[in-house]
Amino acid sequence: MGLQQTISYKDPSGFVVKLDDGYHRIVSNSYKKEFDHLENSGLYQELIDKGLMVKHQAVELADAYAGNYKQIYPEQLSFISYPFEWSYGQWRQMIIAYLRINEMAMAHGMILKDASPYNFTYVNERCVLIDTLSFDFYEDGTPWKAYRQFCEEILSPFLLMHYKDPLWARLSRASITGLPLPFVSAQLPFSTRFNNLCLMHIHLHARFKTKGGSGSTASAGGGFNKQKLNYLFGSIKDGVKKYKAPLLRNSIWDEYYENDIESEKYMADKISVIKTWLGNAKPKATVDIGANTGKFSVIAAEFSEKVYALEGDIYCVEDIYKAIKKIPGNKITTVVADIVDPSPGLGWANTEKASLLQRINGDMIMALAVIHHLCLTRNIPLHFVAKLFADMTTRYAIVEFVPKEDNKSQLLLKNKGDIFDEYTEAHFVECFSQHFKPAAVHSCEDSLRKLYLWEKL
Repeated sequence: MGLQQTISYKDPSGFVVKLDDGYHRIVSNSYKKEFDHLENSGLYQELIDKGLMVKHQAVELADAYAGNYKQIYPEQLSFISYPFEWSYGQWRQMIIAYLRINEMAMAHGMILKDASPYNFTYVNERCVLIDTLSFDFYEDGTPWKAYRQFCEEILSPFLLMHYKDPLWARLSRASITGLPLPFVSAQLPFSTRFNNLCLMHIHLHARFKTKGGSGSTASAGGGFNKQKLNYLFGSIKDGVKKYKAPLLRNSIWDEYYENDIESEKYMADKISVIKTWLGNAKPKATVDIGANTGKFSVIAAEFSEKVYALEGDIYCVEDIYKAIKKIPGNKITTVVADIVDPSPGLGWANTEKASLLQRINGDMIMALAVIHHLCLTRNIPLHFVAKLFADMTTRYAIVEFVPKEDNKSQLLLKNKGDIFDEYTEAHFVECFSQHFKPAAVHSCEDSLRKLYLWEKL
């Protein structure tokens, strides 16, 4: 194994490196006592048993990291999503998981030492902690040191999503270290001052300053014993559980398949063809671009080992997330993502958080009833689309071509005018043929649309 790239470097307890066989975590000598206690106290196994944290195994410490305590090989996740790619329900689930982990840790004499939502990700519908070195010893009567961070980075975005609009989650992309509490307090409705959760943890917290006056208080529960701190965790958790849905619902895709499909014949034919193609391809990972309500993501899951449902409409993603939680053995992971504006690299040197296109790919992508939106609404040239799709797959792409004569295309062009001379099926084939060879073509029944199965060159 050769040293390739250091991924995590801010925590003196250890860091993550990418080696030839995947990601490894190096545990520093300074974290020896905490790491041993995590494993030997039973806390690690309890978290694994409840599906709240990624598993790991100890491996031989590489010569490059001699002088550190241990090297562990975590469960290798094929995709790590970031908080700004989560729906409302996913944020809610993450907060509950964070508080549950703290309660469990307290029973073993530990506590989470920080409160970054980036310490979590989603494996299908399940929220898991991925930072094994997040735990610290807890001494009875000491404050909750991560309280300020919890309020700024976890609770604030969620409350803005609830009271204002789920789209506020995107602010965490612009500020990966959270939102200032005075700013959040000013954005929340006046009525939230009569809500205990908002009043205590946002509004009152925003008014208190450190002695130097430079920021919010750093901790809570000063002088609290273990029982009272556990009560604080429980009360926040119970409060968050009451926020079952955001107050605003504003999706253009509600009841899409009930009201806006071409025809029942078209849909039945389309489903049949896609099932046949997926069944023959047997993909390991399918990326469903523009997943909409997730109808075809669920179909893809019948034939794929895993499916990533990418959709820019956060309300659609919320609906998909709610639905997949009910599916036994679910294989679908939802991602709030606009493929025209995918998240860039963020943080230090733009490498601290990888871009979406660096993190996600599959051996099959599906782009169904999407390409006319990319080209006619968002003005993306066809050869750009073909190149991006080729970069996102290692084998196949199922792409539905929707011509300008299609009713939905005509609606898109109504107020814009037809300025897209190159948006033709011939040019579509020409552009995609630079990266793929056509494996199959199907004219959809009762429709002007065509399905293309492309195989990468």
